[in-house]
Amino acid sequence: MLLRRGGLHQHRHLTLHATAAAAATTRTSAIDDLLTLFIPSAPRINPLHRRKTLARISRSIKLSLLPPFEPAACALLASEMVPEALSALRHMRALSQTPSLPFHNLLFRSLFDKGDVFSLLRVFRDMVAVGPAPDHLAFEALILGFCRRGDVGRAEALLWLMPRFGCAPGVVAFNMVINACCVFGRALGAFAIVCAMAETGCAPDVVTYNVLIGALFREGNVGEAKKVFEEMVESGVEPNTRTYNVVIDGYVKMGRLKDAVLAFDEMTQRGLSPDCYTFNTIVAGYVKFGREGEVGHLLKEVLRDELFSAEELELDVLIARMCWDDQMDKAAEILRRSLKDDNGTPSILAFHSVITAYARSGFETEAFELYRSMVEAGLSPSASTCNSLLMGLCRNGRLREAGVLMDKMVERGFCTSKTAFTILLDGCFRVGDRSGAMNVWKEMERHGVSPDVVAFSAFINGLCVSNWMDEACEVFEEMLRRGLFPNNFTYNSLIHGFCNDGNVSEALRLEKEMRKNGLQPDIFTTNIIISGLCKQGRFKSANDVFMNMCDNGLTPDVITYNTFIGSYCKTLDMVNAVSFVNKMSLQGCEPDITTYNIWIDSLCRSRMMSQAVKMVDELVSVGVVPNTVTYNTVMNGVCEDVLDRAMILTAKLLKMAFVPNIVTVNLLLTHMCKQGLTERAVMWAERFSQVPLTFNETTFNILDRAYRDLEWTGGIRGEEEGRSSFMEFLMHITIDYMYELSHPKSRSWDIKDVLDYGFGELPKAIEAR
Repeated sequence: MLLRRGGLHQHRHLTLHATAAAAATTRTSAIDDLLTLFIPSAPRINPLHRRKTLARISRSIKLSLLPPFEPAACALLASEMVPEALSALRHMRALSQTPSLPFHNLLFRSLFDKGDVFSLLRVFRDMVAVGPAPDHLAFEALILGFCRRGDVGRAEALLWLMPRFGCAPGVVAFNMVINACCVFGRALGAFAIVCAMAETGCAPDVVTYNVLIGALFREGNVGEAKKVFEEMVESGVEPNTRTYNVVIDGYVKMGRLKDAVLAFDEMTQRGLSPDCYTFNTIVAGYVKFGREGEVGHLLKEVLRDELFSAEELELDVLIARMCWDDQMDKAAEILRRSLKDDNGTPSILAFHSVITAYARSGFETEAFELYRSMVEAGLSPSASTCNSLLMGLCRNGRLREAGVLMDKMVERGFCTSKTAFTILLDGCFRVGDRSGAMNVWKEMERHGVSPDVVAFSAFINGLCVSNWMDEACEVFEEMLRRGLFPNNFTYNSLIHGFCNDGNVSEALRLEKEMRKNGLQPDIFTTNIIISGLCKQGRFKSANDVFMNMCDNGLTPDVITYNTFIGSYCKTLDMVNAVSFVNKMSLQGCEPDITTYNIWIDSLCRSRMMSQAVKMVDELVSVGVVPNTVTYNTVMNGVCEDVLDRAMILTAKLLKMAFVPNIVTVNLLLTHMCKQGLTERAVMWAERFSQVPLTFNETTFNILDRAYRDLEWTGGIRGEEEGRSSFMEFLMHITIDYMYELSHPKSRSWDIKDVLDYGFGELPKAIEAR
């Protein structure tokens, strides 16, 4: 009996083994069929990529308990082969197999990334018709995707569709749509959704209020932003650090630095700990608005160390302090030393601060070397860190190296994001390389990166700045054809372009179109239109816009006042200029370096150099740091002033860390020609071309006139020896500074070598993740 039982057991064991073997054979055969079906030897597929995808599919199917089509489709999505994944989905439907909800969510994300909305809607219709019924995660994936595309209408429609499938929209789904409304300039729609949200019994949370407050600040509507903040507190929702960061950022961007510091004080009084973002926002505001002289006091008395005492923030804030204090080398050394200690690895944010500071200052070698240290330590670089490296090169006009970096990043799989392409696109436009920008746009499409609203807006803005308005309008139409919705920045770029082109009527038509499409013109829109009207001398219309702006709840900022003051000064209408200075003071809006430059320029053009000197002295006393425009304005006045006082003013310029640019060179060449030193001007132009210095159209016009003058007059006309020596002195100090600027003290390097070392294979610590 035992033998019989043993035999039976052995027989069953053999039978099960044979069945398993047969199943394995069948499964292997199914895998082969799937590979043949979905991964043909198509020319568009790289052979190496095809082999990796085959291995991924085979591994996914062997590890999965699901029918083989779904794991195969998931593996195809992981390999960014979306059309093949859709083909797998169609076969599943044909075999009456129901794909899972997680697969659909993954497919939705991939289709959004590719911009294939048509296929996405078809997949969603199939879900509704034959299953599986979408759950709240599927709806949220769809809502998020449409929000990112700017298709707020579809996102909101999905929000109200959720209850039909037994999914009551939660605060996360509502916040997605509210945020999209605000990002794409539909703040009124956002508030309507908040009201509807309350009717469903879903209460707004701190994220909801943060989004609304940020939107109102971006529009310049400070009064309403304050009311929403007060309403939040009254409703029992406590503000957090993010809330105050939004408020501080809003004040800083409007130039209201005192209000930003007051908000910071209120934040600390509530017991909230400021973070690195708080720190960087406030310091960046002081630097941006020419208040570098007050940064030392700010760091000691306001942004005190004890306020950032949280252990996880201590190193981040210390590093940020050093970066703003131009101590990047010391900060980098602290990071490298901390990597060797056993007290924990520094955060990616700390590395990002130093890398960004290096890149911003033009020290790309140091930025890449620190990046390499970061990768070697097993820290996974964020997309923003990679983009900082790219942005540093673009800002310093090193487009060739930026292109090499971009190619390497794409090749190694580090960065294929829309943001990186957008940075490179913007960099090309900054140096006037329109054909290069067009090539970047084509490359973006070739790499399968579907341009989003931000990328289209950057492209349109670049064309507008380059005065290619017809092409900008064509790209705008293409954006609409693709189903993307323009935001305020898109419209502001076009409005600015038409105003600069003198076509204010078209700009005003676009502003009306904005309102018709549910977008609320913001402070930037209004400032652009005021500037366009002032340039045409239509001051009454500009004042009407100013008054309507106040009635609509928008608060004029320093740019608004500077536009009026500068425009009135140019027409020598000092009465109205002073009137707007007084309005600015009553509003509590502090003058920035541009305000002072306007007055200094007016005084210099009126040959009131003594008053101009006093104004320059006042700059230093109020903590406003002169910029290149200040130097050039005073330099222009110096060249036409009496010789003794000109020497005194020049000494003042040198004490203020004189930083020349091409405008400086152009005005010096102009004055040399005016004073009969044409031959010397041509000689100096030749020396400047060897710095090297990129001449602009103004430079070439000056030189054309100089060469014609040499032909007609034979060169030097009579000129006092002192004046001639003084002009030569100015040229000498300018070319010395230009030479230093074009030859930074950082070590020479080859970007390819740095990238091959720093962007090689990922460390095991990263692979494990």
